[in-house]
Amino acid sequence: MDPFSSFCCTNLYYPFSGLNDWEMANFLLQSKMSMVKIDEFLSLGLVCPCHPFYSQYIPLISWFSELLPTVPCWDYRIITTSYPTKSPATLYFCDSLKCIEALFNHPYYADHMMYTPF
Repeated sequence: MDPFSSFCCTNLYYPFSGLNDWEMANFLLQSKMSMVKIDEFLSLGLVCPCHPFYSQYIPLISWFSELLPTVPCWDYRIITTSYPTKSPATLYFCDSLKCIEALFNHPYYADHMMYTPF
């Protein structure tokens, strides 16, 4: 059982105040910037007026990144063909159940899921 599920009932984007704050943290997490660069970004004058609690982002991002479910890893196989090719054929794939689980766990899609065909 998720210990934070009671908070998520009232605020889907907990621990963030709403969608905008969650999108900011999500962008920063996926940007592959170092924590030093994220701190520099959040201390910019343009960001500070928009987000008066920007100093809270750093601990929240660290904490949030640990709570996020892992995304499915892509794997690949080199396929040998009976015909010559300029470069080897590569098949990329991932576990489809893990992909579906990642989609169902993503907060963005919570209001967009439809479970009936019509």
